[in-house]
Amino acid sequence: MSHLTVSHASTLPPTSRGYGGRAAPVAILALLALLITPSGANAAPPTSPLTTDPADAAAGWLTGELVDGDHLTTEFDLDGNATIDPATEVFPDYGLTADAILAFAAAGSAGNAANAATDYLAANVSGYAGDGTVESYAGSLAKLILVADIMGRDPTAFGGRNLITDLQARLQPDCSDILVCPNPGRYSDASEFGDFSNPLGQALAIIGLERTTTDGAPATAVDFLVSVQCADGGFVSDLSALPCATGEVDTTALAVQALALVGRDAATDAATAYLIGQQAADGSFAAPGFGNPPVTTANANSTGLAAQALRVLGSGDAADDAVGWLLGRQIGADGPQEQQGAFAFDATGFDPANATRATTQAILGVAGIGFAALAPPADPLAYGLDVGVEDGVPPPPAAGPPAAGPPAVGPPAAGPPAVGPPAAAPAPLPATGAAPRGLIGLGFGLLGVGIAASVIGRRRTHEPA
Repeated sequence: MSHLTVSHASTLPPTSRGYGGRAAPVAILALLALLITPSGANAAPPTSPLTTDPADAAAGWLTGELVDGDHLTTEFDLDGNATIDPATEVFPDYGLTADAILAFAAAGSAGNAANAATDYLAANVSGYAGDGTVESYAGSLAKLILVADIMGRDPTAFGGRNLITDLQARLQPDCSDILVCPNPGRYSDASEFGDFSNPLGQALAIIGLERTTTDGAPATAVDFLVSVQCADGGFVSDLSALPCATGEVDTTALAVQALALVGRDAATDAATAYLIGQQAADGSFAAPGFGNPPVTTANANSTGLAAQALRVLGSGDAADDAVGWLLGRQIGADGPQEQQGAFAFDATGFDPANATRATTQAILGVAGIGFAALAPPADPLAYGLDVGVEDGVPPPPAAGPPAAGPPAVGPPAAGPPAVGPPAAAPAPLPATGAAPRGLIGLGFGLLGVGIAASVIGRRRTHEPA
């Protein structure tokens, strides 16, 4: 597969997996049916202007996956007949839509698409994050705060909601002077369906509050994240697995960026050492034991998230190796036009079931900009791949104006994806879809389609939130 060349963007000095299923009660299936939104039309990937920049080409391909130009969707085979009815089994995926916005910001292009998707999320805050009273999902709120701030929107008035107030209401109190409170400092969900909060959402909350509030993230919230670090320096997404001996790449890649941002050096160093120790000789990362069945293959989601984190942490050589592996998964000039610019999930090649989520998280790694430093895409245009590029041939100048990436500003970044409450496909910034039907992703998936969807099946679909 031919791939593109890349020059690494400078960053700050020293960014869904299937979860083994729970049977959904009939009532949840009924609720999910109420959430169904008829799917609109996908646009074709752009054919002009053209670019040879890997991140811009991937962002351009991603714009073609947006339904009605403003959101991404996910599928559930509700009746178990191994076919998908687009009228009743396709749902808006708010978490993956948020991950796409983060990817556009990292690439620094497709600004028009990023703004349209942000408008879509603002119109669907309750569908993604709950009504703020009976249902309120910490991870979704955290990711929305990050998206709003990156896109220049006010998180205290986003879609008619004060996201920061709603998130802070989910902080579990430290009442040790009076009585023992469970999990002080944890951002937990309020939901009739259970508490799906996890370290992915905790990390996103810390990053979002550091970006948007004068006081930053509460010390108790940071303390809680540090307290769930595994013995080997990594982090896991499932808090019921504590204490943990072994971490997971995706969760660690997000948590370490939050820890670096707030200056928790010892925990950051341990998590960094864990990530470097998980890198294969070819530069890739996998997610051993994550998902049901466990996914152990090297993949673009884990590698993208790890590459982003390593770049933020100043481990440039390791990040370069990871990006090199990612570029080998990017569909180049010898692929079908409708796939060019996308990233395949793994070495088996392009699969439409997981390429969208794989591409959102691969962009984060290729761009190498942490979440604390992301800014609105400077270039409003979406770019197609210049198919004149062949392996071993120096690329010609990109057509059209250069797609400038967002400046690397601010303190050490932290990043991607998939966190949160009832969602169907995780973290985002942690879901990959159907090849290994079971990966996490930041989105960036846990928060993908809202309550009902997440209860139906925690497939590892690679998305941090």
